[in-house]
Amino acid sequence: MKITQFQERLFEQGREYGYTDMEIYYSASRSVAVTVRAGEVDSYRVAETSGLSFRGLIRGRMGYASTEQLETDSISFLLEEAAGNAAVLDTDDDSDLFGGSDQYPQLQTYTAGLLDTPPDKLIAAAKQLEQLVLDADERITMVRQSSASVREHEVLIANTRGLHCHQQDSVGSMSVYVLAGTESETVSGGWFDYDLSNFEAIDPQQIAERAAYEVVSKLGASSMPSGMVPVILREDAASSLLAAHASIFSAEQVEKGFSSLVGKLGETIAGSNITLVDDPLMERVPGTTTFDAEGVAASRNVLIEQGKLNTFLHNRKTAAKAGTTTTGNAARGGYKGKLGVSHHNLYIEPGTRSLKQLIADIDYGVLITELHGLHAGTNPTSGNFSLSCIGYLIENGAIARPVNQITVSGNFYELLNDVVELGNDARFTGSCTSPSLRVRELSISGS
Repeated sequence: MKITQFQERLFEQGREYGYTDMEIYYSASRSVAVTVRAGEVDSYRVAETSGLSFRGLIRGRMGYASTEQLETDSISFLLEEAAGNAAVLDTDDDSDLFGGSDQYPQLQTYTAGLLDTPPDKLIAAAKQLEQLVLDADERITMVRQSSASVREHEVLIANTRGLHCHQQDSVGSMSVYVLAGTESETVSGGWFDYDLSNFEAIDPQQIAERAAYEVVSKLGASSMPSGMVPVILREDAASSLLAAHASIFSAEQVEKGFSSLVGKLGETIAGSNITLVDDPLMERVPGTTTFDAEGVAASRNVLIEQGKLNTFLHNRKTAAKAGTTTTGNAARGGYKGKLGVSHHNLYIEPGTRSLKQLIADIDYGVLITELHGLHAGTNPTSGNFSLSCIGYLIENGAIARPVNQITVSGNFYELLNDVVELGNDARFTGSCTSPSLRVRELSISGS
């Protein structure tokens, strides 16, 4: 049964059952993924998952239920299950349903034919990528896996108050993970790229060349002396550090005391060169959306503007508690997930100079390209982090050699004030993005 038909029948029968208000949250994902190893197809997966959560007000109490089946029998199950839960659950969730925003942005997030990319084309692309990497450098000893995939995702939020928000998005991607080595050492690494509308727009040659560089350049790495030194966090490392601390901008975390930004609205918390934006309205990036998990119209929010903290991210509940309006940042981890607060497309606005130019300004320091142990090595509440990492030693304005077996330590809040310059190389590959950051100095523990 199609979701729109299921929703109409559910609401119709729900009214007969005694529900005065009802809402559904439906999500579905479909994907095709191919993995190649040694010139042969190692795996071919076609996956389709979907689910629906229902909440309804009956006899003055809100009840909840969910299902993975859009069948006629599921309607009775949802209504009975939610009614039973309403009778026993004591919840402080808002009982009023949101009737919808006055208007919603119009964005192109979906290409209908992307999922229909022929399997043979995915297989051929993955094989081509594998061979291109092997040909790129004789020190590459093995391609652990070369992958190609297409995916689409769909969300529908609808209720009896007039809300009806529907969006589909699509993405094609290719990735490769390789080993390189000499008689004395072996290193690993990889690269990936994506396109939101056309699989053929992904360039396997560029992926292969970058993957080869990333892994081969690690050969011959060793530690470096400990000390406080200038550091450049390359865009991917800087993005992962931002992602590890992104929760501090959630009003939900602020309310619980899990952020050191409590009471600092309107204050300067970062250098004047730092502007932090959450913009779900950017096109052709992964975090694009027209509405949040409550059906509120998505909007661009400037959290930090030239160092000043302007706002936290809110859903309707946290906004009501704070006496403000929602920023359209309600989130939930899947159709069964609890409603919370999160960013859509959080990024630090880039600077104007290239990574090479940032490096040229440093007499002695380190370029960090990978941060490890982010889950255990960061404390978003305090901002403290201590992370093992790898990268390159910088001497006299140029890359001198690769480094490993080092640890970088600091404080994220202090780092925001110590960014000397930002690169122009922001790469939007996920929900958190940063350009390369040249930091005045950080503690490096090495040999």
